[in-house]
Amino acid sequence: MAKLRFTEKNGEVSIVCRFTGNEMLNDAEYQYFIDNRIKGWLVPDALSGDKLVFTGAHGLPLINVLKNGIDKTQYFRIVLNLLNILEIADKCGFNMQNIVLDPNYIVAEPHKLDIHLFYLPLWYNESTNDGIINCLRKISSFANYSSQYDYDRIDSFMSFVISKPAFSIYETKERIRTEAPELFAAPDRSEFSRPASQSANSAHKPKPLPPVQSKGDTHPFVLPKSAKTAVPLFSRPEPKSIPPLSAEKKQGLPELVKKEIPRTAPKYPTLTRRSTGVSVNIDRPVFRIGKERDRVDFCITENRTVSRHHATIYCRDGSCFIEDNNSTNKTYINGTPLLPEREIKLKDGDVIKLSNEEFDFTDR
Repeated sequence: MAKLRFTEKNGEVSIVCRFTGNEMLNDAEYQYFIDNRIKGWLVPDALSGDKLVFTGAHGLPLINVLKNGIDKTQYFRIVLNLLNILEIADKCGFNMQNIVLDPNYIVAEPHKLDIHLFYLPLWYNESTNDGIINCLRKISSFANYSSQYDYDRIDSFMSFVISKPAFSIYETKERIRTEAPELFAAPDRSEFSRPASQSANSAHKPKPLPPVQSKGDTHPFVLPKSAKTAVPLFSRPEPKSIPPLSAEKKQGLPELVKKEIPRTAPKYPTLTRRSTGVSVNIDRPVFRIGKERDRVDFCITENRTVSRHHATIYCRDGSCFIEDNNSTNKTYINGTPLLPEREIKLKDGDVIKLSNEEFDFTDR
């Protein structure tokens, strides 16, 4: 898993990511974030072959802002900003698992509570994202609240989020609208002509004094007829929406690695097990072979002499390389044993043997 380090100098944030395992830079995704400066996202810069640095914002780790104390409105502003950014990510076609959703590495501006996230443009990244619901749990748990009332409202909100069978950004934002309408468009004045029990926020406001009734009015909250035309209604501004990323309208937000261009099906190198005839495509940069089903890409069953994680094939620059993972019964190419943990380039027609299990390697 990549290692992250948050630093801040004169208010400017710098988050350093160092590769520690089999991570490799995904050049297409990396260049996407260089070319498209999207609101709410930090920009990566490759410092070296195994290190990225993300910059482009001023603020503090979100965890610090939460611990300094927030009220209900501030909490919902943070969550709403977070959801708006994730909504853009979903529309742009990001791999959501590569978004870092750890409050220790989410950047928050302490006053406006603007949020900045960053995306790890890596192949074979062990995700630091355990889901938006768990991210909201952490935000809610780490925050110090201004009052018991604030805590109760946020606890009710989290109960709503957890109760849903599947998380929905739209439904969650609508719930926030009922909890903190001040974060959205100004409400219509006609709301005050409804009974208090029907008001969207009546549960959170002290009951108003009943107005003086005029003759002929049967409901205590209906304005007198003489006043109805004298009270102008507030106009509700049109809600801001992100334009769809259609082919005709892509306002600076092209899809991520999903360009609609005609192309033939990709051809991958293959590995065929001689004893069963099973053939698999080597379709990822790091391809593991062994008998431990949950940790390998090609599981070798019914052969106890093969190690749990016997060998690994690496694909880069159009070539494949095989490495023996210090297996018990060794790895062979065309009958020659390999030294452990040393890469050997494969060529079309090679015969690979793991212990006594033979495979044909094809690369055409």
